Amino acid sequence: MIRKHLTGLFGSLLLFMALGAPASGLDLGRRALLGITASPLRAGVDSIGPGVLAERVIAGSPAAQAGVVSGDVVVSVDGKPLGAVDDFLRAVGVHRAGDTVPVELRRAGQPLTLAIKLDGVPFETAPGIDFTYDAVATPTGLRRTIMTSPQAPAVGRRPAVLLIGGIGTYSVDYSFDPDHDVAEPYRRLLAALTRRGFVTLRVEKSGVGDSEGPPAKEVDLDGELVGYIAGLKMLKARADVDPERVFILGHSIGSVEAPMAAAREPVRGIVVMQGVGTTWFEYELVNVRRQLELEGIAPAEVAKRMALKEWAMHRLLIDGQPRAALLAERPAAAAMIKYPASDAYLRNVAALNLPALWAPLDLPVLVVYGNADFITSEADSRAILEDVNRAHPGRGELRIIDHMDHYLTDAADQATSFKAPRAWDLTPARHPAYQAAVEPVVGDWLVAQAGRSG
Repeated sequence: MIRKHLTGLFGSLLLFMALGAPASGLDLGRRALLGITASPLRAGVDSIGPGVLAERVIAGSPAAQAGVVSGDVVVSVDGKPLGAVDDFLRAVGVHRAGDTVPVELRRAGQPLTLAIKLDGVPFETAPGIDFTYDAVATPTGLRRTIMTSPQAPAVGRRPAVLLIGGIGTYSVDYSFDPDHDVAEPYRRLLAALTRRGFVTLRVEKSGVGDSEGPPAKEVDLDGELVGYIAGLKMLKARADVDPERVFILGHSIGSVEAPMAAAREPVRGIVVMQGVGTTWFEYELVNVRRQLELEGIAPAEVAKRMALKEWAMHRLLIDGQPRAALLAERPAAAAMIKYPASDAYLRNVAALNLPALWAPLDLPVLVVYGNADFITSEADSRAILEDVNRAHPGRGELRIIDHMDHYLTDAADQATSFKAPRAWDLTPARHPAYQAAVEPVVGDWLVAQAGRSG
């Protein structure tokens, strides 16, 4: 396996594909990096013909070193013509780091062919922290794990935290381009916890980054959850971790998966941030209305779209109607059921009784809500708190963080966060600053819980 220890300082379609054939044992290859963020050609703007647009070229990447520039049209890779971004990903995905790949471009209408030698994605590093790259086994293949531990000598076994992040197919192993990195706030928070004495673990989703298995967008809820459960078992099996002091940190949809994981693999406590606590169907309707109003849509049009949302979501998630069939009936519904996960995954979530997930868990729970979050509501966080305390009085606590949004970044309010540029927008603007106020809120609670007996 790659069990690489490192020390010292060091949504988009970025091309970083898994390497080689399926691994044996717990061996995982490191994915290759070309360094191009690709997007479809824009009608009437980019030159006509086959290809995809090089929207961004990462500084210092193989593509940049070879002379690819933003705005180039990538026509073919290794002689394979490109009709879509998926063609681009597949054409490069068969290669390994170190391979030299011919890439045909168009620049200002003129052909250009470059031979580009692919690198491996760099490993993450940070001052005072050791990183261990490893893997856990699941029924559909190995999943990449990234563990952090303090470099300072330990007095006894350490407490540990497993991250369960939000919905989507982003990578949690992507630190070389932080301005366009969805998971950067996760790394910041986990690094802060590591410096306070915790071992932390991230598990890549199926088919993301180095991980084997089907693409994350095709996996159902249980197929995703098995990776996190395997991660909990990995932490508990380590000689430097106290198996009685392992916690889960669940963000967004992680607020749903955290209690499910804890029911299968017991933990000391759970932190949930920006979570969902009613039912998924209710949550989506409230969330969509909030965002339509923040967008400034007229009330009559909001009502029209909400009716379409309810119709499409009920057909897809509750009735289980095939997506193609309902879109054939009402094509405009496509925007209302555009999910960053599989239909099977969302059907699994929609079928859950979310309050009932907390009833079997007699453990401390910290609920964290940032009041600039336009994707979840304070009412949802308070619902989780009520669910916990109704079943086990006094076990739940709530902390409200001013000026923190759903992405754990700084925003004055929901409207400001809603309008802010994000890493996946592929704009030159840097996304909002990480809200460091979350660190003491989560860190102090975890330290206190880890220090308690029993």
